[in-house]
Amino acid sequence: MQRHVQLLRDVLRGKPAHLRSPEWARVRKAHLVDEPCCRWCGGTTRLQVHHKHPFHLAPALELDPKNLITLCEEGGYLNCHLWHGHNGDWKSFNDEIEEQCAEHLCTPDHDLVDRIRREDPELYEFLTNARKAREGK
Repeated sequence: MQRHVQLLRDVLRGKPAHLRSPEWARVRKAHLVDEPCCRWCGGTTRLQVHHKHPFHLAPALELDPKNLITLCEEGGYLNCHLWHGHNGDWKSFNDEIEEQCAEHLCTPDHDLVDRIRREDPELYEFLTNARKAREGK
């Protein structure tokens, strides 16, 4: 039942929708234990386990741990899953996400966001909830 609910959520969000394996919940949970923060920004809330190669295009890789990377959907401009994992379009995917995350960790942008998260949680909350505020939620 849970898989079918998630399928419906994906359809409503505009994501390509495919029914996941019954093993997905176990694999996802194990991945988040091994990689508990967003590989792009370091966020620890609203984490998503992203498939580097989408399982609807490569179904054999759906449960392969080497095909998974943790990205967040914290909100505002920090929806790393959408902007970096899917290039801003749920129907697209970024096959260089792992390399780009590694490069991004060495940039001033990453340091700035990380410092804001640690030193000014209110500003961080404002930035990550910017979309909610625009939509009146």
